[in-house]
Amino acid sequence: MTSRLHTRILALVLILAGLAIFFTKVTKYDYPLRPSDTRTVWDVEIYLEFDTSNRPVRVESFIPARGPMRTVSEEQFYNGPFGLRLDSDAETGNRKAIWTYRYPDGNKVLRYRTSILEETVQTPLPNTMEQPPERADLFFESDLERQAFIVWSAGLRRQSDNDVSLVELALQTIFSTDVSDELSALIPARGDDIGRLELARAFLESEGVSARIANGIYLEGPRRRTEVHHWLEYNLEGEDRRYFPSGRPEAFFAMWYGVGELVDAQGVSDFDVQIGLQPSLMSAQNVLRNTTAEPSPLIKMFSFTGLAINTQLVYRVLVTIPVGILILVFLRQFVGLQTLGTFMPVLIGIAFRETALLMGIMLFTGLVILGLAMRFYLEKLQLLLVPRLAVVLTFIVLCMAGITIFMADNGQQIGLSISLFPMVILTMTIERMSIVWEEYSAADAIKQGLGSLLVASVTYLAMTQTQVEYLMFNFPELLLVIMGICLIIGKYMGLRLSELTRFKQLAVNQKETDAV
Repeated sequence: MTSRLHTRILALVLILAGLAIFFTKVTKYDYPLRPSDTRTVWDVEIYLEFDTSNRPVRVESFIPARGPMRTVSEEQFYNGPFGLRLDSDAETGNRKAIWTYRYPDGNKVLRYRTSILEETVQTPLPNTMEQPPERADLFFESDLERQAFIVWSAGLRRQSDNDVSLVELALQTIFSTDVSDELSALIPARGDDIGRLELARAFLESEGVSARIANGIYLEGPRRRTEVHHWLEYNLEGEDRRYFPSGRPEAFFAMWYGVGELVDAQGVSDFDVQIGLQPSLMSAQNVLRNTTAEPSPLIKMFSFTGLAINTQLVYRVLVTIPVGILILVFLRQFVGLQTLGTFMPVLIGIAFRETALLMGIMLFTGLVILGLAMRFYLEKLQLLLVPRLAVVLTFIVLCMAGITIFMADNGQQIGLSISLFPMVILTMTIERMSIVWEEYSAADAIKQGLGSLLVASVTYLAMTQTQVEYLMFNFPELLLVIMGICLIIGKYMGLRLSELTRFKQLAVNQKETDAV
């Protein structure tokens, strides 16, 4: 394998790996692409109010399940004097909040509150639909019901041509106002929607179709008392489907599964249940910070959100450096811009973060001029390299202190920014520029100094862009893409833009020769 082919394959692998993780975050985990993006967040509150009379109280309420496909923020419980226990059922995917108190007295209030993302409320919980039983015997309470079910289901099979039409016909028949004699023997004993849904579930499972009854709310706007709705969820031909008896809503949220009531209370009186609903907008960054959707281990590897805040702030700056490096590589390889050192301009650009661009350019220019003057003076003393650098560094500190005091006397407090300006970067820049001055010419030194200042300014503007900082911090896998691009650029052997002017005269001479 040739070096060029090896490089291209490696670059392609890095770019594809980075983009794959990036698009997984965006499509599967709903990572926002811009810090200004907002998401609709629904605040859901279960409000329980009741009277007690000095006897043991137990209140159980279904609360929204949490999982890798559902984005739910941190939950809040208002328990008062009650004890709280959370119970989860792995078989159904349901969760319950259980409040208990031995001898309460008077009016009591319990509350549960959470927030959900609008984009994830319609996502069914994975792995909660079990394989259907071979027979749906448990549904029937008498031989009459069993016989009615057999006759009714046999008629549906004759009137359908495949499983899809069979299910659609069954649902249409069950929820029709004009029911057959067989259905009239099955429906009345089980009430309205919930009884019909239970019949539909039993029929689907008897046909080998996984199904469950879902209970929740419709997200239709702010409500002080929103109504609980019931619908059917089933998997047919590998596709998750839903049937809503009261018409399909635009958005809905399943809170629990099965035929159980939302709240089961013992030892209380005058019980009142309210489900409050309030939509609001939240910034994308806050959504990522507050949600609890569990990412895969690979996604965790490319995420800084689990680190301490101080560490996150450090990496928020560090991950932007490769962006500046990529700009530097492009300007050097394709434009041919000359700079002092390889990555010194990017380091200068980082230093500009502490001083702002305009002030940074002024400080950089002034300190480099003073440092060069000191450097040329020290050259006459013929000092060794390390002591000479130490003297220049100390001189730079004195100059910065003098500038700080001068500006403080004029009412401008920028001492902190100046002190954070990397002195070692300035010292090495001065040393490098003086060497170019001596070995080549003053023009070359000034040209490389100006080139470094230009690159530093461009990289500073790129690295301090809010969008760039946001993308690199929340999608660090883009570093793999930058590595791949740098590998590709590393194989470029063509002319630079600056060399077109340099070799222009050769082209003119060649044309004159050809003309002769």
